[in-house]
Amino acid sequence: MSNFYLDPNVFTSKGGLSTRRIFSSAECRYLSFEARSIVYGLLDSQSVSPDVTENAVQQAVALGSLNDEEVDAQTFEALFDAVALNSSFNIPVWYVPMGAPYATWIC
Repeated sequence: MSNFYLDPNVFTSKGGLSTRRIFSSAECRYLSFEARSIVYGLLDSQSVSPDVTENAVQQAVALGSLNDEEVDAQTFEALFDAVALNSSFNIPVWYVPMGAPYATWIC
């Protein structure tokens, strides 16, 4: 499990069940700490579908891989807004590096 990272200080709790979002190495590389914190906040608040948040994460990784730079919080928020408004929004890339095919959760 060396390709995955978990912030031990951030988790959500619903009815005694703790759920933690584990970021792949590509997600850690291309999402700034602040952007990952926003992801935790969105998942914790449950104000939007987790699918929207996960799609925004994938788009941020795609954008970060194109520039080979971290996506900051402000850019992540803009990508999230774009995905929330249009579920078919997609960063056009040929290859998106991913550590896992889908988000990994521990329950």
